[in-house]
Amino acid sequence: MRSVAKAFEAAGARASLVSDPRAAATMDALCLPGQGVFDRCVASLADGGLDVVIREWIEADRPFLGICLGMQVLFDVSEEHGPSKGLGIVPGKVTRLPTTVTVPHIGWNTVSAADGTLPEYYYFDHSFAVHPNDDAIVDGWCEHGDRFAARLNRGSLTAVQFHPEKSGRAGIELLRNWVSAA
Repeated sequence: MRSVAKAFEAAGARASLVSDPRAAATMDALCLPGQGVFDRCVASLADGGLDVVIREWIEADRPFLGICLGMQVLFDVSEEHGPSKGLGIVPGKVTRLPTTVTVPHIGWNTVSAADGTLPEYYYFDHSFAVHPNDDAIVDGWCEHGDRFAARLNRGSLTAVQFHPEKSGRAGIELLRNWVSAA
């Protein structure tokens, strides 16, 4: 989490690490980074009351960024230990990457923008990928054994499968653009 906070600072933001729902609700923008296990993350958010904060935040169309597992938990369901129920904010599912490729998918890969602009390289570290029911919210695609959504945008909700904090210039630029739009 500290590396995400440092990346936000490099992008020009003041970052605070919060776990208290009251403190989270007072922020200007909210980021849910993540590494770990889907069902444990969802349970931890619920135990701390942050699931409600996240739902209400996104429903109010306030700036939200989900990173990696922080993107995946927004979905209806994951097959990681599953099926395991997610937060149900984005209709769709999270599935395991195919066994025909190296899993976990660790390293640099391209994200092809849905608008056709040149692909950009980002750093990935994941074994599961999101598949939204509505491809119209997908802003970037990646391929690793299968095509999956690597970047989503819906209103003030942005979510990425890759780690912008580990993605050098491209990651800091993405965070800078998100911060300036927030």
